[in-house]
Amino acid sequence: MSAHGTPQGYDDGCRGKSECRNHRTKLMTCIEAHIRYQGDYVYRTAVDAGTATAAKEVYAAVKVPRLVAESRSQAATRASRAKPKVATAPKKEPKPRPKAKHGTASGYKSYTCRDDCPEEFTCRMAAAVSRKEYHHRNRT
Repeated sequence: MSAHGTPQGYDDGCRGKSECRNHRTKLMTCIEAHIRYQGDYVYRTAVDAGTATAAKEVYAAVKVPRLVAESRSQAATRASRAKPKVATAPKKEPKPRPKAKHGTASGYKSYTCRDDCPEEFTCRMAAAVSRKEYHHRNRT
C-alpha cells in the first residue's frame, strides 16, 4: 500500500478520515489529497513529478476591510436613501375546523369523542368496525 496523505492512497482504498493514519494530524488525509489533486493544478503537477508532500496547504489570512467613520451629512443622506418599511397585512385568524360527526370513526380519531359519545352506535365502535373492515380488505 502507498503512503497515506496522497492521491495514490485514496486510489488504493483509504477512503475514510478515521481509517487514514494522517487523521487528526497536521498532514492531509488521503481523501483530502484526492480532492486537492482533482482541483489544484500546481499540486497535481507536483504529485505527477513526485515532489509533493502531505502537508496541508496554508492560506493567507483574509484581511477584513475596516469601517470608515462617516460624517453627519453622509449619515443623513444615507438615511434619506433608505427604503421605507412596507406595512404588513394583519394576520388572518384560522378558519374553525368542522367538528366530527358522532358515531363515526373520524369522531373517534379527532379525540373529541372517545368515552362519552351521545350516539347509540358510539364513535369507539365505529372506529373498531372501520379497522376490522380495513384489515379484512387488505389481507394477503
